[in-house]
Amino acid sequence: MAKAGGKDVLDREHAEKMLYSGRGLPGGGQLEIRIEISADHPDPDIRGVARRVKFFNLESWHAEWTQVAEKNEKLAADFEREERKVTAHEFYLRAADFYRRALVYLPETDLRMLPSYKQLEKNFDKAWSLVSPPFERVQIAYEGHSLDALFYPGRGKSGSRLPVVYNYGGADGILLRGEDGGAGQYVRRGMSFIDVDGPGHGGTLREKKLYAPPDSERVAKAVIDYLLTRPDVDPNRIGLHGSSMGGYSGPRCATAEKRIKAVAVWSGAYNLVDDIFDYYPPIQDRLRWLMGAKDLEEARERIKEFTLEGRADRIACPLLVGCSHDDRVMDPRGALKLYEKAVNSPQRQMLDGVGHGEKRFDRRTYIADWFMKQLGAG
Repeated sequence: MAKAGGKDVLDREHAEKMLYSGRGLPGGGQLEIRIEISADHPDPDIRGVARRVKFFNLESWHAEWTQVAEKNEKLAADFEREERKVTAHEFYLRAADFYRRALVYLPETDLRMLPSYKQLEKNFDKAWSLVSPPFERVQIAYEGHSLDALFYPGRGKSGSRLPVVYNYGGADGILLRGEDGGAGQYVRRGMSFIDVDGPGHGGTLREKKLYAPPDSERVAKAVIDYLLTRPDVDPNRIGLHGSSMGGYSGPRCATAEKRIKAVAVWSGAYNLVDDIFDYYPPIQDRLRWLMGAKDLEEARERIKEFTLEGRADRIACPLLVGCSHDDRVMDPRGALKLYEKAVNSPQRQMLDGVGHGEKRFDRRTYIADWFMKQLGAG
């Protein structure tokens, strides 16, 4: 297990002792532990939610985030009427982010799910109608459908072909997020970035009802086919970043799609029935929904197809496997198994502190620098 900035490798016995096994609790605990937030947050609206919300309570979670979303949406409209466009933009983005937080854990059957998503979409679109966005809205052809995507052009000489990092989201992935959707760290390092609302994500799941396939390379093929039509993309310098469930999908893409030249994942996984479905039961219904299964029994059978068993050795590009040894959402032992089985990756390493839970800034910069090196950016 390599450390950032170092070359230490842990033997398996030592690594197994470090990894979190749930400490006797099935799935690391049965509460939906993602429905919590620190009361020490510097943002007053977020701090207020943290102090009022009932942890692990979806009703309270949706109500509190919706309240601050509506508050910021009203403020944004007031600033817009005063022709303070930049300030209005910032408050519409805040409202969009709060609507995103309100809806992210709502199930398919909740009548508030789609209206909340529409509010997120409306505020995001309104924000970027007031100032020039850092992205291009693009459409990607995928098996008779179209996928919405945001392409963030990198900083480089006019007319040059730059490397690009393709972001493959997780089970809670929503395209419409933040000032730059996490793209800025790549753009500043001379790389372009494309964020895709893929099958099983965001509006593609909620509005188009396109479900996540186990063979995620089908999605990657469509995205890369699009990227190769762009005169500003270097076809030989395409990287893929996956997070959470994308910690499986990203490496799976690289087993078949050889145009991918580097893969880094946040919470690596080997097979999803063990690494998330059985490990973290509160997420099972979300996984059922995003796969298009009718019930949990069918979902458990379907998710068995989401595996790198017999495939991991087909990854032939550099691979950075992130994990957190105390991750309670995805089993870090799956990340270790991915690392061990990807024997044909010419450069592979594991990086602790890159999983669910604590968001370590130094790890984010390490991953961006890793892509910069692997793709020859700068």
